[in-house]
Amino acid sequence: MAASPGRKQSTSRMGRPRDEAVDRAIMAAATDVLRQSGYGAFSMEGVAARAGVAKQSIYRRWPSKGALLLDIYIQGMDEDGAVGVPARGLMADFQAYLSQSVQRLQDVAWANMLRSIVAEAQTDAALRATMIERVVEPRREVGRHILRAAIRSGELPPQTNIETVLDFAFGAIWYRLLLGHAPLDRKFVRQVLEGLFRPNA
Repeated sequence: MAASPGRKQSTSRMGRPRDEAVDRAIMAAATDVLRQSGYGAFSMEGVAARAGVAKQSIYRRWPSKGALLLDIYIQGMDEDGAVGVPARGLMADFQAYLSQSVQRLQDVAWANMLRSIVAEAQTDAALRATMIERVVEPRREVGRHILRAAIRSGELPPQTNIETVLDFAFGAIWYRLLLGHAPLDRKFVRQVLEGLFRPNA
């Protein structure tokens, strides 16, 4: 996995390359601790104990628990494969796009992980910048492509503010993710679509 901008580059004081097996053990342990104990009880000490490594071994790789969790989340995104949707028209394409965005979040553990990362990012500017670069912007760029195509085809008016449409769509998703007051599912995705593109239907 490529190192994220917030992740420390990995050579020891003697110049030896970092042990990727230790990386994997730490990331697996962090995932287990978060799943079993929740974010409130999540600590680098607990991860170190679960992974069987010294706490400093973690801090040499990740500057904070938020950076560690973000790398785990990004790795999961990489394993999901490239983001893309077929060109079938605005409603079908945007529904597929938003459904991809919420699919992973239907897994409680992944949803909790993203909530935890967002919480850390509120007071960690470097983590927030990395999250925007590695998680938020790649998703938004796919949405921009869909909306630009809809403008070219006449499905949306030329004056459509693409960034605002994306803010509305993802604002609704983030609101449900962070508050957890209602399901984040395919039915909700359809409701968001109707509100965005068929408000008078």
